[in-house]
Amino acid sequence: MTLVLQKSFRFTQILMFTIPFTFFCKSLPSVVPVKDHTLESIVSDGIIRTFRYYIPKNKSNSRLPIVFILHGGGGSGEGMIYLSRMSEKAEEYGFIAVYPDGFANRWNDGRNIPHSLTDKRNTKDVLFFRDMVQFLDKQIPVDYSRIHAVGISNGGFMTQRLLCEAQDLFRSGYSVAAVTSKGIVDICPTPPTKSIGFIMGTADDVIPIHGGTVSIPKDMTPNADRIPAGEVLSFADSLKFWSKGFSCKTEAKGKKRHLNQFWKRDIEYTKLTDCMHEEVVEGYLIPGGGHIWPNGFYYQNEKQYGYLSKDLDAREIVIQFFRKAESKEKLVNNAPFGN
Repeated sequence: MTLVLQKSFRFTQILMFTIPFTFFCKSLPSVVPVKDHTLESIVSDGIIRTFRYYIPKNKSNSRLPIVFILHGGGGSGEGMIYLSRMSEKAEEYGFIAVYPDGFANRWNDGRNIPHSLTDKRNTKDVLFFRDMVQFLDKQIPVDYSRIHAVGISNGGFMTQRLLCEAQDLFRSGYSVAAVTSKGIVDICPTPPTKSIGFIMGTADDVIPIHGGTVSIPKDMTPNADRIPAGEVLSFADSLKFWSKGFSCKTEAKGKKRHLNQFWKRDIEYTKLTDCMHEEVVEGYLIPGGGHIWPNGFYYQNEKQYGYLSKDLDAREIVIQFFRKAESKEKLVNNAPFGN
């Protein structure tokens, strides 16, 4: 091989490795690092509870809204910082982002799961959220009329329990990869007239969209045995449940355009509105979507990370929803839809 050909071959090899690496680096999402969050512990109902929170640098002198971001079963508040990247939105729009830790990494969401230490102990998680709000209000003035919650899976179920049992505190909520459990129906047979949203995938292998038994894999291996984790309503019945108290209900259905340019799937959208109180129950159903936070930044450790889905930008949908749920001052101004 001549010297010119050798140089050309080596340049081609370098180019092949450099271009993908450059593209990969540019595709990484921006995340407010954990170190920029404050880790706090308080005693709630005699138990030491922990949470992380982020106060935006561009905060105004007025009272700030709070958005609680709840992890799924076995997760953590720290993990949700990366998965949701909600602190980036907190900095952009000026709200306090709070990432609490469930007792034994789970929330007592009302399903009464036999194998859950949290459920066995019957932890008073709703009280924990009230205690967090009181603590934060001492650090920086909180706008009590603009407190919201969003959670994934176990956190999504817990979000609904917060709306039921702390309806005086929470303005609205959003459940991702979760429907309504029969436990919530028992706890809250007459749901409050509150705005709530759902995002579900039709291929979720943990939460059945047509209702039935939640099944959790014992481990991460393929074809792992499943553990039953409570009974749930279908996706459609969950929307009906939360809108049953609407005095005059109107329903609209449509399609939302996909984000993924390689897998062109339109997302089914359902919206139920209460013409008297201007509350909204909405649902996004992603064809083929799994048990995920859409467009989330997943990580297992510092060397393994990547997007789970680009079909829908969950955080943008959630923030927009919280904005519309507020009757006076707006949490977000002119933020575009993620879809």
